[in-house]
Amino acid sequence: MKRVAFLFSGRGSLLNTVEECLKNLSIESQLSLVITNNSEVELNQLPIPKDCDAYCIDHKSFSNREGHEEEISALIEKYNIDLIVLGGYRRIFSSDFITKYGDKTINTHPSLLPAFVGDKAQLKAIQKGVRITGATVHFINNEVDQGPIITQAAVEVKPHYSEFDLKEAIINVEKKALARAVKLFIEDKLRIENNVVYINSEYEHELFV
Repeated sequence: MKRVAFLFSGRGSLLNTVEECLKNLSIESQLSLVITNNSEVELNQLPIPKDCDAYCIDHKSFSNREGHEEEISALIEKYNIDLIVLGGYRRIFSSDFITKYGDKTINTHPSLLPAFVGDKAQLKAIQKGVRITGATVHFINNEVDQGPIITQAAVEVKPHYSEFDLKEAIINVEKKALARAVKLFIEDKLRIENNVVYINSEYEHELFV
């Protein structure tokens, strides 16, 4: 059994994507743990499976980042988590956390990395006048949004697009990129060498949407 944790700070819009992906895998797996750091989120209103536990661990309740991360780490160990998915999780982890969990933690980002790292990636894309942007799923490392890339998906930036329009266009392909990344990880098809993700050749097509 492969166990997955999902961490988020916003709406949790990718939660259902992860759950549906795990249901359709040949390897037995389940969403075991959901964590948000947003105290305004009503966890009981989200589509969380009955056999999955959910927690709000508000970083504002801790005097330092280490204390907050220790709480998260304790749950990761308690639930024997194999894969940690960051779906809109707006906290930067310490080097200690990354050393311990970086090779099993994947993050989604609304751009074709390495372009437009950090916040407001969609707005940055519009302001730069790019014609193509998209979504990236990558492992985390000690540089923000610079971890080894697993999957990417592209969208056209149409001339009339607002920041909201582009966000909506990206989320649609982001879900596909995330589902493929989760599948490849759970099925042990990925390896990292020199900050580059490699995949079994017969699955290479699954890196692209």
